[in-house]
Amino acid sequence: MPKNNDLVIEVSPDVLRTAAFAAISGVRSMAAPALLARAASRGEVAGLRGTPFAALGSARLSNVLQVLMLGEMGGDKTSLVPSRTSAAPLFARALSGALVGSALFASRSRQGTSGALLGAVSALAGVYAADRLRSAATQGLGLHDPIFGLLEDGVVLFGGNRLLRKGFANGE
Repeated sequence: MPKNNDLVIEVSPDVLRTAAFAAISGVRSMAAPALLARAASRGEVAGLRGTPFAALGSARLSNVLQVLMLGEMGGDKTSLVPSRTSAAPLFARALSGALVGSALFASRSRQGTSGALLGAVSALAGVYAADRLRSAATQGLGLHDPIFGLLEDGVVLFGGNRLLRKGFANGE
């Protein structure tokens, strides 16, 4: 039996969807916040009103995050962007995962701290999984790096939208 100050993460479909959605931050740091904000601004994610994450429902913030996401996706195809496993990008991805994890937990009246921890860990797992997959595809299969980056973008956009619609729309 957990004590009051113990951190407990219940494994449920909500938790698994939150972990999967936060893992997207490991692939594209701005994608999960941008997709969540867009869904919230359209009323597709219930429960953020009255939480510290209510601003995610703002159309203006959604637009800013969309631009940042598209910029990141474009920058990923260049050699100007540092490796996702270097310190600063790694920290940003963990922070992004913590943000969306906490927001999704708060939208379900769950403890935001647990969601933040789950989100950060999921984002870090996403970083290393995507990095290994990208290395295998580009070095092992000879796939050009920008082509694989476009495939990552597609998976992030499709998967992120699907996860939000499947489990967080209108309080499902």
